Amino acid sequence: MSSLFPEDDLATHYLDQIGDWQDPYPTPLIEIHHGIHIVRDDVLNAGTKVRGADYLIGHDPRYAHIREWVYGSCPATGYAQISLPTVCARYQKQAVLFMAQRRLDALHPYQQRGIDAGADVRWVPSGMLSVTQARAREYVAESPTTRMLLPMGLDHPTVSGSFIRVARNIPLAPRYVWSVGSSGTLNRALQLAWPDAEVHVVSTGHQMTEHEIGRAQFHRSPYAWKQAVPVQERPPFPSAVEYDAKAWMPMLNWYRTIRPVNSGDVLFWNVGA
Repeated sequence: MSSLFPEDDLATHYLDQIGDWQDPYPTPLIEIHHGIHIVRDDVLNAGTKVRGADYLIGHDPRYAHIREWVYGSCPATGYAQISLPTVCARYQKQAVLFMAQRRLDALHPYQQRGIDAGADVRWVPSGMLSVTQARAREYVAESPTTRMLLPMGLDHPTVSGSFIRVARNIPLAPRYVWSVGSSGTLNRALQLAWPDAEVHVVSTGHQMTEHEIGRAQFHRSPYAWKQAVPVQERPPFPSAVEYDAKAWMPMLNWYRTIRPVNSGDVLFWNVGA
């Protein structure tokens, strides 16, 4: 993980960004399936990112004046479009999302859930990622004192610090940690939360960069970015079929060869469903 700080110091640096903040959401539910401890953040109904974004949107004094939190990096299958309006509603803010245009009768279910949660979606014709990001930047530039642009994957020090604190509050010290990765923000935070753990990341269908991977062992999903995992390969708990579920079979096949002895050795972070 490339950084100006050693890994332990980087975790401390991120934690310092959030002061004494404590996660307002329920303590992560952990279940055991096939010997693997599963963090069931699907039960939040808005995904793990609500934990990560809570301090930034609701408590960071540097941004108390911000009324609109703007994001232009969310695909149709992404969970940020649900998490961001959920957190914004909690603090009387507005989530504004710039997304590739779709017919309203052909929305991905997550897009509809985001709209239902209060997202102000600005549909962008021919909305490639670079275009939606550009439109989001332009929108923020129109009123920079009241609008703030969120980085891709919510890759922000306070978000990483929040994830680290949530992870360290879990009563486990796993030797092996798995999650999927797109931007890799959560997985890199887990690398910092448990610096002695062997961390694995499964891409959601694209080649992650060295920065996004950090020190994790990288596994590329055989399924394309927007492709759902076949029913027979899905985990025995609710999991996003175009996202988290892509880690289940690679992790299970690996687990069958490793067979850790101690209960609690392996943890999988299920972001949503």
